[in-house]
Amino acid sequence: MICVNQLFIYPIKSMQGIAVTQATVSQGGFEHDRILMISEPDGTFITARQFPQLLKIKTSVSDNQVHISLPTGESLCIDLDDFSSSQESTHVWGSNFTSHIASIKVNQFFSQYLHKDVQLRWLGRHLSRRTKRYPDVPVSFADGYPYLLLNEASFNYLQQQCPERLDIGQFRGNIIINGALPFAEDGWKTIKIGDVVFDIVKPCTRCVLTTINVNSTNYLANNEPLTTLGYFRSDDQGKIDFGMNMIARNSGTICIKDHIEVLERQNAKKYIQSFPKKTDNQQQTCIITFEGQSFNGNNQQTILEQLEQHQIPIPYSCRAGVCGRCQVILKQGEVTALTQAAIKSKNRILTCSCIPKSDIELNLLKK
Repeated sequence: MICVNQLFIYPIKSMQGIAVTQATVSQGGFEHDRILMISEPDGTFITARQFPQLLKIKTSVSDNQVHISLPTGESLCIDLDDFSSSQESTHVWGSNFTSHIASIKVNQFFSQYLHKDVQLRWLGRHLSRRTKRYPDVPVSFADGYPYLLLNEASFNYLQQQCPERLDIGQFRGNIIINGALPFAEDGWKTIKIGDVVFDIVKPCTRCVLTTINVNSTNYLANNEPLTTLGYFRSDDQGKIDFGMNMIARNSGTICIKDHIEVLERQNAKKYIQSFPKKTDNQQQTCIITFEGQSFNGNNQQTILEQLEQHQIPIPYSCRAGVCGRCQVILKQGEVTALTQAAIKSKNRILTCSCIPKSDIELNLLKK
């Protein structure tokens, strides 16, 4: 029997989640899920992709208040009635909508923690943001859709393939199920949990956030688990999927141990299977030269990781071989590609998805 095994809400985007035994379902997401978000002063969203230390902040909710606890022991109680009455322009992944800004005291609290001028924003009682493909469906500060379903069997399969120790919390799911076969969810179109019907919209494309250890906030080695997922969950565009985005047709309450009924099925998305051949690949050293600066590297870590370890900053965003921001010119040498899209025309490569195969020389991509 397929059942709900865990439920999570994340009151503030990118901060620690709260495990609950039951959750109230609305079109825009679980009650209290991602109702708050840290932003730039101009309203552009900020997440743990840029500031992993956000993952260390604990949250709790009571009535009209959200309680914050920093790893330093400092705490703060945020009253939703204290947000600005005006609605200000806000931006999340190309979605433009409005939200309310917290008091100066609250904004200073988070600015001091991040060492950067930021604001805390609240969506308000009525969500003004809409999902990309369903203009009538509201959504909170979640990346794209109100609900994210994860299958424990799929996670366990990934863990068997991945050399790094993983935590299912790295994937920030709302509804975690058990009792299904690995990746059975790929073929589901509509499901029912308790009395609530959910439509599965699309697989969830994963990014750098999944490579961060949720406890230490350190990056896992070799861009894991994206590297391993890329071997069997990468599509022909280089996007790496894990988990399913969903919308709810009706409101209600779902609980742990609720049975899941598959109402309608669909053809599963096709993925490229490209597991590397097993070899006795021992770590070898090489010389990495970037814009004339050379250092000792290895054939085990991505180029981006090794550049970062030597305090050589280059632009990046997804760390998954999707966005293309970490592109450089491979002037000399050879690399091993971790994804199909990692090596491009005119000697351009993605540093997040390539590993040195020999001594290499790199140059920035000139704009």
